Amino acid sequence: MSINLGIIGAGEISRIHLDAIKSIPEITVVAICDVDESIAAKRAEQFGITKYYTDDHDILNDKDIDAVAIVTPTFTHYKLTMAALEAGKHVFCEKPPALTCQEAADMESKAKEAGKLLMYGLVCRFKEEIKFIKEFIAAGRVGDIHCVEVSRIHRCHPIGGWFRLKDKAGGGCMMDAAIHQLDLAMYFLGYPKAKTVRAFATDVNKDLPDIMKDAGTEYVSVNNSHIERTVESFMNGYITFCTGQVMYIKASHISNTPEPTTKIEIMGEKSGIIYDNLNEKIDILTPDRELNYYIKSQPVLENNVNSYAEELRHFAECINTGKECISNSREGTELMRILNALYESADTGKEIIL
Repeated sequence: MSINLGIIGAGEISRIHLDAIKSIPEITVVAICDVDESIAAKRAEQFGITKYYTDDHDILNDKDIDAVAIVTPTFTHYKLTMAALEAGKHVFCEKPPALTCQEAADMESKAKEAGKLLMYGLVCRFKEEIKFIKEFIAAGRVGDIHCVEVSRIHRCHPIGGWFRLKDKAGGGCMMDAAIHQLDLAMYFLGYPKAKTVRAFATDVNKDLPDIMKDAGTEYVSVNNSHIERTVESFMNGYITFCTGQVMYIKASHISNTPEPTTKIEIMGEKSGIIYDNLNEKIDILTPDRELNYYIKSQPVLENNVNSYAEELRHFAECINTGKECISNSREGTELMRILNALYESADTGKEIIL
C-alpha cells in the first residue's frame, strides 16, 4: 500500500529525503510545509509536490495524509511530533529526537497511546557497513564486548543559525552530529541501560569557523546567519553500563586536529573492529591462537546503498506490515537520557548516576 506522506520542514535535509523518496514506490509525498513560504514553494516545484503550506496544521488536519516526516529544527520536534500523533499520523522524526529525555519519553508514550509508529532519523544504521558489523557481532565473531571508543572530530565546522544556540539545538557536535556515532555504538552493544556518565566540555576557539578561510563542511543549513555561538566546541565523556561495559566518546565541531575523524572502535573478547565512517572502511583484528599472530582483515562490501532511501523504505514497511522498527522510540528515549546526562555532567562537573 502506498503511504501518503506530508513533510514538515523544507530546509536542506528535506531535499535529501525527497531525493531518496524518488526510489520508494511505497511512499507518495502529497504536501510540504515550511514557515518560510518561498522555501516551501521552491521544494514543491522542485519535486512536483501538489500542495505546500506555511502552517503545519494544514498537513495534520489533512485526512488523506497517513504519515508525516518532521525535518525541522530540534527545538520543534517535541511539539510537532506530539501534535502529529494526536492527529493520528505515523511519524518519522529527524534526529535528535528532542531537547530532553523527558520530551522523548512523552513522545514514546504518546506513540503507544495513539497506536502509531514513531521512528527517528538515525540514518547511519542503514549503511552497508553497519549491517555487516551488526551481523558480525550477532554471529559471535567479536565475543563479549568490554569497551567501545567513539569519536566525531571536525576541524572547523561552520554551522549557522539555530545550530549555534544551545537552547534551540540542545548542544553542539555531541548532540547534533556525534549522536549518530553514539547511537551506533549503543546499537552494537544491544542498547544496554547506562549506569553512570562523566563529561567535560569547553567553548575554546569558538570564533574559528567565522574567521578561517578554508573551514570545509559536510552539510550547510539554509540558515547560515553567524549569531553568537552558545553550544560547546568540544566535549568528551565516559559512560558505564549496567552490563559492565564502558564507552569513551569525544565530539567537536571546532578542534585543531591535523586529521578529522569519525570513528567507532569496538574491543571484544574474540576480535576488535574499527569503523572509519569518513573513509567508509572497516578494519578487523583477530588473534589466531594456532599461529599466535594477529590477523587484520577488511570485508568486501558493494557500498552502493542510499541509506536515506533504505531508512524511509523501512519506515513504510513497518507501517504497512507491522514489522518491528529498528530505530524505535524506546531507544530514542535512552539515547536522549545519555545525551542529557553528558551535558548535565559537563555543566555541573559531577558524575551523573542514572
